[in-house]
Amino acid sequence: MLVFGGQVFDPEAHSRSLADVEIADGKILRVAPALPRDGYDAYVDASGLIVSPGLVDFHSHVFAGQDLAVDPDVWGPPSGTTTFVDAGSAGAHLFGAFRRSVIDSADSRVVAFLNISTIGTTSILLSGELRTLAYSDEDACVACVEANRDRIVGIKVRASGDVAGANGMEALRRARRVADRVSLPLMVHVGPKLPEVDDILDLLRPGDIMTHCCTGLGDNGLALEGELRPSALAAQERGIRFDVGHGMGGFDVTVARSMFAAGIVPDTISTDIHAYSTHTVLSFPSVLSKFLALGLPLEDVLSRATLGPARIVGLDREGVGTLRPGAPADLALLRLVAEPSAFVDTREHDFTGSERLETAVTVRGGAVVFDGRPTTPATSTDRNSS
Repeated sequence: MLVFGGQVFDPEAHSRSLADVEIADGKILRVAPALPRDGYDAYVDASGLIVSPGLVDFHSHVFAGQDLAVDPDVWGPPSGTTTFVDAGSAGAHLFGAFRRSVIDSADSRVVAFLNISTIGTTSILLSGELRTLAYSDEDACVACVEANRDRIVGIKVRASGDVAGANGMEALRRARRVADRVSLPLMVHVGPKLPEVDDILDLLRPGDIMTHCCTGLGDNGLALEGELRPSALAAQERGIRFDVGHGMGGFDVTVARSMFAAGIVPDTISTDIHAYSTHTVLSFPSVLSKFLALGLPLEDVLSRATLGPARIVGLDREGVGTLRPGAPADLALLRLVAEPSAFVDTREHDFTGSERLETAVTVRGGAVVFDGRPTTPATSTDRNSS
């Protein structure tokens, strides 16, 4: 396959240039300007599009068949997403089912943070998984990680009052100990008290992740009355990573602006897509567009949805999030629409931007799995389009 005529975004060089992408056997062979256009089995005309590595959604819920989840192979292609990092849908007692039913069988690439609760996020509507503390079994979590090192990339705990009741701090301590025992990063969901966000940040170590960093839910976010907490700045300085996790309540534009004003930009932009957040997330490009509206340059936005998250979980070593030769041929061909665009955050604050991203084509493993362009000879993927 030859993907030709697009503005190719290389997150490793942090640059865009007019180039073609040559693909064979599901891998990227080379990226170069004006490659010869003869001898290919398929052609994708990327004229006027940005050719990016396939998007890596650092916070998702894709244990399909479970109450909370979406199907990665249904949600991913029209969103340009080729890799999903599941954020704790399954705990130790359900991870085997998650692996057999989704991780090992999905066409999309799926890796996961393991929930400290062995029952995982069974339901966010009925009762939090940390309210019965006995489910936060450290030994069971460690055993599960050791049996699934190839797919588990960290430990997740939803340390907030609405999930844990009075158990939040103890569940967080248990998750901390498990992460240390297995030498993997800890991802912590922050929400309504308790625990206090300052206490959560105190327990995090370099390489750990705070997700929902832009939340405005309650008074337990990183910003209060427009001012960023000193603990947030201190956490950034010692290497704590901040993830967006947009979801149903994870993105308040006023908090995001406070972070930007203080010099903190989230390390990863993610959707927190699940069965109850599709109406607020809309699509991965829709979430990315909100950060364009906040003034983040396009290259920075795309880096935080490709190479950035891939590096945190070690997938960059396999070429995920890159366009280097030998990397998986996963591509998101995105259209940058330059026109006034209206957005709304999860707190019903309206704001506007001057451009937005849309998915035009998604290539996964060297095959076109979504094509949202108008059907014309110029946009077909057969030989005649050259």
